Amino acid sequence: MADALTCEALAGSCEKLDELFSVNDYNEQWKDDATWILTSSFVILTMQSGFGLLEIGASSVGNEVNTMLKNIADILFGALAFYCVGYGIAYGRPSNSFMGLGDFFPDGDGDAVEAGILYSRYLFQLSFAATSATIVSGCIAMRMRFEVYCIFAFYAVVIYSFVAHWVWAPDGWLAVMGFHDFAGGSAVHLHGAVNGFVAILFVGPRRGRFDGSRPESDFEESSPTSMLLGLFMLWWGWIGFNCGSTFGITGCTCYCLVSEQEAIEFGRHGVGDP
Repeated sequence: MADALTCEALAGSCEKLDELFSVNDYNEQWKDDATWILTSSFVILTMQSGFGLLEIGASSVGNEVNTMLKNIADILFGALAFYCVGYGIAYGRPSNSFMGLGDFFPDGDGDAVEAGILYSRYLFQLSFAATSATIVSGCIAMRMRFEVYCIFAFYAVVIYSFVAHWVWAPDGWLAVMGFHDFAGGSAVHLHGAVNGFVAILFVGPRRGRFDGSRPESDFEESSPTSMLLGLFMLWWGWIGFNCGSTFGITGCTCYCLVSEQEAIEFGRHGVGDP
């Protein structure tokens, strides 16, 4: 009887060890990729500072604080919208071709490894959503009250989430048709540009900009240096977009980084494809 109990205990211990090793192997497999995604997310989120510096440099003197506050609102209200409904609309399960129908208020309360993957993916997608919204802040600089922009920032992320689902969800109607967007060229940047264009049509030009009632000096750039600093921050933010979109550190990640840098250099020098 004692031998049987001993064998049974050993068998149970072996099962526990096998389970432990499988979890550790799974963790080893994913921790580097999750770290890579989180790092790319932080890099992309610095684009909020880059957009802010670019916008205040291109705006006239006296609009600096308002412009930077709008970029802060993109993060605050955009993050609230993405957590409440945006992530579920874009990537929730179950889903249909138009939108996701679950996973609202994402909560990784289960396995620790699965929770880490969920939260790293969530933060990465949030950085995309915030970037799409902040593009508009430059389009309507000096022309929209701050409280109105806060409302816009919330709903802009909600609308973005539908577009993200169409493009990146496996059953999104654009994805099913074969549409491909690797790092947000359409879902983030084109969508943000369209939002900005619509906003311009609604608010119109700055007062006195074209009717001659104000001198041209009122619309001169306040700080070219700030614009250049913003350019640099946006530059490495785009690197985070492309490298993070590989969702891992192995494989073609380094190739994506080198390809992007080459594209920037060839574009700057006006050279065609190598």
